Amino acid sequence: MTHLSLSLILERSKRRWNEIATLTDYVTIGDSVSLAKLGDKPFTVTHIEDSDYTQGTDVTKGVKITTQEFFDVDGNQANKFHTTRVAIVKKFANQKLRDDINSGKETLRVKCVSAKSQAGKDFFNLVDA
Repeated sequence: MTHLSLSLILERSKRRWNEIATLTDYVTIGDSVSLAKLGDKPFTVTHIEDSDYTQGTDVTKGVKITTQEFFDVDGNQANKFHTTRVAIVKKFANQKLRDDINSGKETLRVKCVSAKSQAGKDFFNLVDA
């Protein structure tokens, strides 16, 4: 085999390798991170929207919030957070609250805390900060 034919084989092999897709080619990068990343830090809500989580045919209600503050999350600055935590989703389902926040009429200063239900189960709740 000559040097030229070996180079041609390597080039074809390289092209085929480059044409093969990888999972990272299909990763969708969202514009929000999990609310859990904030821990119990207080934040100011400036926008609320639905952000349901779908897996197959199962849909879990969720919300995405925008905060006035930017937080360092894994080395990146973020001010959009999503959650499917039931108690928090229920609080943000209040249409009057959403309308007041999204119109700019109101802002909401809150933090996420761990709480216990009457049945003794741990859950995360939103409280005034």
